[in-house]
Amino acid sequence: MTMYDGGPMTRLPVDREAGEARDDERRKDYRRSQKKEASMAIFGFGTKKDTRPVDVGLASLAGKSEGEAVEFWKARLVQIAQIPTEIARVGALTPQLRELSRIDDVGERKRLTRARILAFAQLSSDQQQLLAAARAKAWSVDKGVMDADQTLVDEILPTVDENVRRVYPRRA
Repeated sequence: MTMYDGGPMTRLPVDREAGEARDDERRKDYRRSQKKEASMAIFGFGTKKDTRPVDVGLASLAGKSEGEAVEFWKARLVQIAQIPTEIARVGALTPQLRELSRIDDVGERKRLTRARILAFAQLSSDQQQLLAAARAKAWSVDKGVMDADQTLVDEILPTVDENVRRVYPRRA
């Protein structure tokens, strides 16, 4: 017998019910800690990934007509082409393609990619060259996103007009 705080401490074998109750208590504690960690993520302290769209304009295109999507992409591509340095153009184009690749609905992603291809064809040749160079450099920034985008582009290009196919940049 061992003495503890002045009194005897005896070790009794734990019965199955008490052992299972203790295991249940540990599981509950673990679940509570996981919930707390997830709630802390709201404030940037946890490991929960932020799934909000980076680009509200692109996120708002869901369900819009093809004409509206083409006009959005045309305006967005003109803005990117007006950026004075090539590295900044790459930095502006890559998040657009990344956000497009995050759309879960494949049909919607194809529709928006088609609209982007059509909008690209409507730009001036100077703007097209600037954007093509930025797209080529974007391969070194985020190869996974660019591969996913190129797969969709390869699917869509045969379905568009020959004039559009001719001007859209190919992967180098």
